[in-house]
Amino acid sequence: MKNIFKYASLLMAAVMLFSCQGTIDPEQGGENPDGPSEKPTPEKPTPEDLTLRIISDRNLVQTNVDVATITVTLGDEVLTEGVTFYDKDFNVIEMPDFKFVAKKAGDHVIWANYGTYESDEITIKAIDVPIPETPADPKPESTSFKTRVLMTEFTTTGCAYCPNMKSLLHRTLEDAEYADKVVLTACHSGLINGKADPAYVKTTFDDFCSISGFPTVNFDMYYSFGNYTVSKSEVQGMIDDFHASKEAVAAGIAVNSSVDGDKMIVKATVKAAEDGVYRVGAFLLEDGIYAVQSGGSAEDWMNTHDDVIRFMDSKYYSSAGKDQYFGHSVGNIGKGQTADYVFDWDLDVIWSEGALNGELYGGVYWDEFVMDNLHLVVFVSTLGVDDKGNQFYYVNNVIDCPVNGMTPYEYR
Repeated sequence: MKNIFKYASLLMAAVMLFSCQGTIDPEQGGENPDGPSEKPTPEKPTPEDLTLRIISDRNLVQTNVDVATITVTLGDEVLTEGVTFYDKDFNVIEMPDFKFVAKKAGDHVIWANYGTYESDEITIKAIDVPIPETPADPKPESTSFKTRVLMTEFTTTGCAYCPNMKSLLHRTLEDAEYADKVVLTACHSGLINGKADPAYVKTTFDDFCSISGFPTVNFDMYYSFGNYTVSKSEVQGMIDDFHASKEAVAAGIAVNSSVDGDKMIVKATVKAAEDGVYRVGAFLLEDGIYAVQSGGSAEDWMNTHDDVIRFMDSKYYSSAGKDQYFGHSVGNIGKGQTADYVFDWDLDVIWSEGALNGELYGGVYWDEFVMDNLHLVVFVSTLGVDDKGNQFYYVNNVIDCPVNGMTPYEYR
């Protein structure tokens, strides 16, 4: 995929550079004059030559029900024997045919040993409630998915300039054609003029998106603008450009979520439109949060805050030393193939921690959530290439979906 964004050479991008590491062929042993031995093998490479890796096809399982298939590789070779599995306390885990079944709920840390090689750890979480099934695919042979742009408004109720941006977005998205092209979220990550904000969320997401002030709007975790004096048509033009740039490559997203008490399980399945490396993330949003907006009008839409980010489950730590929010890796997916990621949330914990942070940093304790006001944003990100050949992650596609319900793939 080349030149993924029309204006890539003009915009500030979050660039992630990757290097390729070749596989070193082990030196082959000499010919045996007495004939072949019982099992001829090449000389083992040293630990510095190759890396032992362990992956699971599932990050979340139901105890005593679901089976996780474990794959262990040494360099490019998939190992099928001679591997010993351990837990975090160095206890051996019996895993016939590389299949793992959790006997009890909790986090199961697993790592592999093969000769002198040791892998990193992986964690498979086990729960006692069923995991939702992936919604049925209405067009199994198709990879032409409906495309949307993720727009995040960085704002706060104490900001007297923010109503200008909120009004601009309101006018822009009154047009149904453009409302259908975007998923809008609101990140109340600041506190201005000492005014309490009941929608406040403590996060490093604003730093990740290089937000230097309010209001600012970000597209696809790639490009931000804060000029609320631009016209409605100019914003629509930006939406058109970002939308068109990824129509041919946008992955499909199918979601099924269930709520059992305070436990929410969200199963997201990604279907690739082209071969690539993919990540998936999810935000929990809440509508109907009332707070008078500084500098705003008396209209309900100005003081009732919808699409407010309450919880973000897409953060990971990069080697560059900065939090990243492009989502959890689901690895390489071939065109037309799928991969799953399951989110496991405790709503009581989310609200308890969020409410405390809201009181400490946002000046007001969160009200208890209303289940009917909650909804989900699930997105998939992948690598793009700018005009200079640099690789970077961006949000490839996004959907807004209900809690405790199914959202199948949407095709064009």
